[in-house]
Amino acid sequence: MGEATVFVTLIGIGAFYVIRSFYREFSLAKRQKNFSLSVTHELKTPIASTRLFAETLLNRKEISEDKKQSSLEKIIQEQDRLQQLVDKILLASSIGESKQSLSYKPIAFKEFVNTIVNSNSFYNNIQNNIDEKLVLSVDDFYMTSVIQNLLDNARKYSSAEETIVVESKIDSSNLFISFIDKGIGVPDKEKTKIFEQFYRVEDEDTRSYKGTGLGLYLVNEIVKMHGAKIYCKNNNPKGSIFTIQFKLENVK
Repeated sequence: MGEATVFVTLIGIGAFYVIRSFYREFSLAKRQKNFSLSVTHELKTPIASTRLFAETLLNRKEISEDKKQSSLEKIIQEQDRLQQLVDKILLASSIGESKQSLSYKPIAFKEFVNTIVNSNSFYNNIQNNIDEKLVLSVDDFYMTSVIQNLLDNARKYSSAEETIVVESKIDSSNLFISFIDKGIGVPDKEKTKIFEQFYRVEDEDTRSYKGTGLGLYLVNEIVKMHGAKIYCKNNNPKGSIFTIQFKLENVK
């Protein structure tokens, strides 16, 4: 009886791990399929929009200057969107090979964020409250991707009228850079899953929003490459706060 009990127990444990592994692989396959569908849609949309606006400028000879200016601005916006998507995919494919090749240099961080905000036509209503004197030692190439993805995430899930705040705080041992929005928020059970590759929150509040499930994954990987960590918490009364926690040794 004792041997039979041990045998059944071992079978049960083995079956548990096999089933768990199966569901993990199934979940990853589903996410990869959703990623492929999302990327296809995300690529087609700016290409089609750009073509439409370009054809409008080409075919309508007596177009007003205001309409011409608006069409050109839309073309630039769609190209920015397309460029960011391509950059995300390329960076995600190479991130594992780049973990040991960071090039650190001291950066005036408030000015650094302002440059990113001012270079992108999508970023409106960004309030930069980072300390003017803060100088942070980071890899500026990878950190640009972190800032862009966190701003994109906040903008995507917030209304156009809401202000997105970026701020810095320092305690006795850490520096905290926070991105604060008043959007739809992240359910508590999803707060760690959102940093997984290809993962997207699929509830009724987020189903209609575009995305690939790469942005926050890239943020998490790059932050870890810098010896830091990122976490998400609720913003009261609504929205999310994404905070990067750096060691003070990064502050110069």
